[in-house]
Amino acid sequence: MDFPTTMFGAAYLGYVGGLFDEGFEAGFPAWLQETNEAMLLEYPFIAEINDEHIIGSAGHLYCIVPVDENATVAINRVQWNEKTQTDEVTEVLYRSESGEPVLLFANLDGIAHEADTQVFITDNNGNTCEWYPSLDAMSHLAPCTSEAGDYLSFDFTEYAWYDIPSEFAGWLSDGWTGMTALGLAGSQSTGMSWIKETMVEETGRYAYFSLRFYLEDETGGTVDLEWTYEDSDDIEEMWSGFWAIQTIPDGPSYVTLSLSLVGGNSYGVTDGPVYLCEKYPLLISPSGTELLVGAGEGGVCLPFMSQSTTACVLTQAAG
Repeated sequence: MDFPTTMFGAAYLGYVGGLFDEGFEAGFPAWLQETNEAMLLEYPFIAEINDEHIIGSAGHLYCIVPVDENATVAINRVQWNEKTQTDEVTEVLYRSESGEPVLLFANLDGIAHEADTQVFITDNNGNTCEWYPSLDAMSHLAPCTSEAGDYLSFDFTEYAWYDIPSEFAGWLSDGWTGMTALGLAGSQSTGMSWIKETMVEETGRYAYFSLRFYLEDETGGTVDLEWTYEDSDDIEEMWSGFWAIQTIPDGPSYVTLSLSLVGGNSYGVTDGPVYLCEKYPLLISPSGTELLVGAGEGGVCLPFMSQSTTACVLTQAAG
């Protein structure tokens, strides 16, 4: 890991309560795999940090990576002294003359905005930075800055990856990102079509699905969905309606689809109107030509999905 303009990188990994009371090794990295698998896939070195470089066993967890591999690292617990108006060292936690990554538990009272731990990092040139691990008002990692206001730390936390469906972890670590309205529908009046060929489970027959988005503005537009069996020219179902997007660049974007069945062989077979409204998480591939659709938040499936589908990839149609 290379942070050329800083002295160290740091990431916030989350809060750990009594999970590791019976031994930290038994809970990590399984805990991070469960809570933020994408982060672990993106930075696999975190799982390799051994017990000698793990400080504490509960609290808010930080990963610290000195830029200089020969840096000196000193970590202390501190307490604010009202009389002297200074932080006083209450416990020496860690000393090292090599710059291996460390995992540090801090903010032991559970309040991440109140610092109780002091970190000193000194590089081979004698430059020293002092940092107090904590979170700011936006719940982002508090930076380490010099007296001149220069940033001495680099935050490599992937905030958007917290609380995402676990099936997206590998895709995010491979560079897939949140979809935008323009990326989903294009700028042409003819819209943009995303296609999928898959088996219709209850029939055992393959079918060709087309999901076409039309752009109205940066928040959404109209959408058509139709599909035919592979060995047929007849449209089995035609759906039409509206879409609205919540764009999250660093994590899955969310698109709400409101669709009505308006035609096809299946139209009129069931009693009354057929309608679905559901929110789906979406990711776009680095090439911009593949669309990943996750399971609907309410369990409502699109025709090319099933209850067992956790994620489905569609390909951008040519033209």
